[in-house]
Amino acid sequence: MFAAIGRFSYRYRWVVVAVWAIAFVGGLYATTKLSKELKGGGFSNSRAPAQRALDAMQAKLHTGLSTLSVVFTSPDVEARSPQFQAAEAAALASITPATVPHLQGVQTYASTGDPKLISRDGKASVALLVFSSSLEQTQTQVARIRDEVRRAAQRAQAGGAASTLRGSVRLRGYVTGEPAVYADLENLSASDLHKAESYALPFALVVLLLIFGSVVAAALPVIGGGMAVTITLGVVYVLAQRFSMSIFVMNTASMLGLAVGIDYSLFIVGRFREELAGGATVADAVEATVAHAGRAIFFSGIAVIVGLLGLVAFQYMGLRSIGYGGSIVVFFSVASALTLLPAVLGILGPRVDSLRILGRGGHEGRFWQRWSDGVMAHPWLVLVATVTVILLFAQPIAHITVNVPTATSLPTSQESRQGYDILQQRFNRGALSPIAVMVTWGGGDQQPLASVNLAALYEFGHELAKQPGVASVSSVVNQQGLGSAQQVIGFWQLVQTAHLVKGSGNINQGPGVKPPGTPPQPSPAQIKGARRLAAASTAPGAVLFTVAPAADPTSTAAQRLAVDISKLRPPDRLGVRVTTIRDQTPVAAPARVWVAGLSAGVHDFLTALYSRFPWVILYIVVVTFIVLLVLLRSVVLPLKAVLMNTLSILASFGALVYVFQDGHFERLLQFTSAGDVDATLPVIMFCTIFGVSMDYEVFLLTRMREEWLETHDNLRAVGFGLTKTGRIITSAALIIVIVAGSFAFTSILITKAMGVGLAVAIALDASIIRILLVPATMRILGWVNWWMPKWLDRILPRIGEIEPGGPGHAPANRPVRA
Repeated sequence: MFAAIGRFSYRYRWVVVAVWAIAFVGGLYATTKLSKELKGGGFSNSRAPAQRALDAMQAKLHTGLSTLSVVFTSPDVEARSPQFQAAEAAALASITPATVPHLQGVQTYASTGDPKLISRDGKASVALLVFSSSLEQTQTQVARIRDEVRRAAQRAQAGGAASTLRGSVRLRGYVTGEPAVYADLENLSASDLHKAESYALPFALVVLLLIFGSVVAAALPVIGGGMAVTITLGVVYVLAQRFSMSIFVMNTASMLGLAVGIDYSLFIVGRFREELAGGATVADAVEATVAHAGRAIFFSGIAVIVGLLGLVAFQYMGLRSIGYGGSIVVFFSVASALTLLPAVLGILGPRVDSLRILGRGGHEGRFWQRWSDGVMAHPWLVLVATVTVILLFAQPIAHITVNVPTATSLPTSQESRQGYDILQQRFNRGALSPIAVMVTWGGGDQQPLASVNLAALYEFGHELAKQPGVASVSSVVNQQGLGSAQQVIGFWQLVQTAHLVKGSGNINQGPGVKPPGTPPQPSPAQIKGARRLAAASTAPGAVLFTVAPAADPTSTAAQRLAVDISKLRPPDRLGVRVTTIRDQTPVAAPARVWVAGLSAGVHDFLTALYSRFPWVILYIVVVTFIVLLVLLRSVVLPLKAVLMNTLSILASFGALVYVFQDGHFERLLQFTSAGDVDATLPVIMFCTIFGVSMDYEVFLLTRMREEWLETHDNLRAVGFGLTKTGRIITSAALIIVIVAGSFAFTSILITKAMGVGLAVAIALDASIIRILLVPATMRILGWVNWWMPKWLDRILPRIGEIEPGGPGHAPANRPVRA
């Protein structure tokens, strides 16, 4: 099969190159437009309980589906001062529902009197822009709103609207919130990609020059990897026209594509030069290269794709996009290695070594033979030492803390991050990001302010306020100074019947009998505030409670509070009515409690993510085991490979915790630790690293198997495989470390963390696991490595395997010291 692909690629080499060139041009054109087609976010789930609750609140109360926050600060005046409020009003004057699509309203301290909109130190305020549109739609308005706020603030500083009060006010506005964060992520992604490529490609080319010694041979892997990435981004552009694709797919697909694309091309070019050096003709060298190295690349690519497709099992567009994009780029990397590179090598032939700048390159030396001898002589010592080192790297996992992605993913130079930091440090985050609790009922009396409904709702609101971890509760039945259901009923009767006399500040009390426990006469300001509250938080058959958690909204305590609230029993006797004149039995309408807000959303996200993660791990491990079983025709080697990969992943997770949670190397990597790890990172890293690090296991073991089929001598097979692949594996790993490491210096934290995690995993994998631990364990296991039940060998398919003496088979006269 693979020999036939090699023959085809050689025979029609010019046609193959032309097809790839046309695809590359199309991909290059699409890549320039890609970032505008991708979406921010991608970590919401329409079927999650909190999201369904938010949708219900929007339908019933028109609470809005997304929110932008505009944080205002001034070094001149207090946030409650008339000058500050006038300047803020001027900055927001042009941002109205009439001028901004889907904007429902703007909430400020001046319009609501809400103290939570003023910072604890009194030096900043926040305006909440509530939209009826989704996060993605609101994101499109961010740039326009920023421009309006910036221009208005500049006018105010020059002595505009605020100057009539007491001179000009220096006002600075920061637009933040989820839509703004994702807008900034979109803008940074494209520049990050160019930055990473400008770092990675020159360094990778230098390494390839050192490996091969010639400019032509060194350029081919870069060409292969670049073609795969460019065409993949073109395919993603086409998919984004019809499906939602996350902005994260651009950088992750590029990182993976450059890493595995250059790797695969490196193995093809290296094997081709080896075959030529052995005396093969160009045609035979191409055929043998694809038959052996191409087969290993094919199975390696399957292993990587299996891992990446694990991300598709999650219900979040962001993870699914990375899974699809990564799988596509690996597919094209494999296709490039099996067709494009053989075709180009067929055209070049011996000229692959043209433009030589070093006297030697491309062949294993005595170093790897001596290394092999040393590992074989002391296998137990090597085993204990390597496992100890890996466990030391993995040790920080013991105190890992995960949290949801926030503005901390962005560098501090971004406006949305700056506004977020001000909110975190100077405002009551629990009050600004409360748990929203809506009670709905059907049938009976639908008026929320009816006496019978207020009595039932008061008991529920009192129960909410008693929950551990609640700082405050705001609703029509949770009012300061109202200590009983009777007082609540009396208060709202006064509010409903009172008529404010314009200009007098007096209240004309409407008709009606005051029930027992009626509270003191409310002031006009209290009545206005109460009516505003009722308009915002009640509707026929629905009442909203706003619960401020005492802890940070994303904390475990706040999440637990949201869960406890969702388990509360709905109020009894809501909408109670009498069925007939004769039958005086009250009938309570069915009630339901809906819980939304940041705390509930974080809980839903983490629960959905990590409840499915173990099944994804099981799928990846089992399918990878089966793929390696078919490739290696051994039960033991696939099991050992899975265990070795697990060690690589544990080490990379430990590095993530050590760096990004514990805050080491902050200055070098230019980030600020949030004290936790992005919850999506362990999932993405496992699905990515498990397959990518399997590359080296596959290339190492396939070369060992070649020798095993020739000699059935385990010692010789292990020594041969290590000697033949040691140099190429470490070189390939160095390139991946360079590519992944270049993304560690980008701006977006999740991309930075993926780069660090992948670089650490591959560095340990190639330097410790594959060239130390794997051969040591194989030396200890002996012939057991190759054990395979005959019945299983008969039923497993044989895909491209070349028997000794068959077509494409290389002769066995390989001198190996072992």
